[in-house]
Amino acid sequence: MKELLYYTYIETEVTGALLVFREKTRNLVFASLGNDKPFLLAKVEAFLKKHEKQNTRYDLQELKDTEIYKKSVENYKICLGNKMPLPTDAIPFEFLFGTKFQRKVWNELLNVEHGHVVTYGDIAKRIGKPTAARSVGRACGSNNLALLVPCHRIIGSNKKLTGYKWSCKLKEQLLNNEKENKVSLNKV
Repeated sequence: MKELLYYTYIETEVTGALLVFREKTRNLVFASLGNDKPFLLAKVEAFLKKHEKQNTRYDLQELKDTEIYKKSVENYKICLGNKMPLPTDAIPFEFLFGTKFQRKVWNELLNVEHGHVVTYGDIAKRIGKPTAARSVGRACGSNNLALLVPCHRIIGSNKKLTGYKWSCKLKEQLLNNEKENKVSLNKV
């Protein structure tokens, strides 16, 4: 069985983003940040190939008619530079990929309020795995829905910025965009 996925690339004053939508549900299933469209496209194609299931193959096509997805694309642009939270239903998305543990972590990340940060250890405790802070970090690194699943709001136990798949500089910028008083965090 082939599953059709559509992609589009957007640019904002903060960074670019490759957005992938599932035709079947019209939900966003993949969002990757960066300013190199060919690189991001190659990464998503490799990811999809690696995650094909026995009976499912993914067919990735460029989105030509953006009207159906226009609201989600526009809201994602707002999300990249916003200083106010969007409503939770502003961009319909779904977890098409990920292990049971990763999805548990990602669902908990959805509870981290706009403008706030918590530690990897905090998330581990919240999901009932208090010694799994490193595994939470790996789940954050596997997050394929940048910004919507706010892994940028997770920091080290020492209250410093730690790894962010799209760069610690971007993580700091996103956090500062969410804070009114532009608190500068220390980088590890």
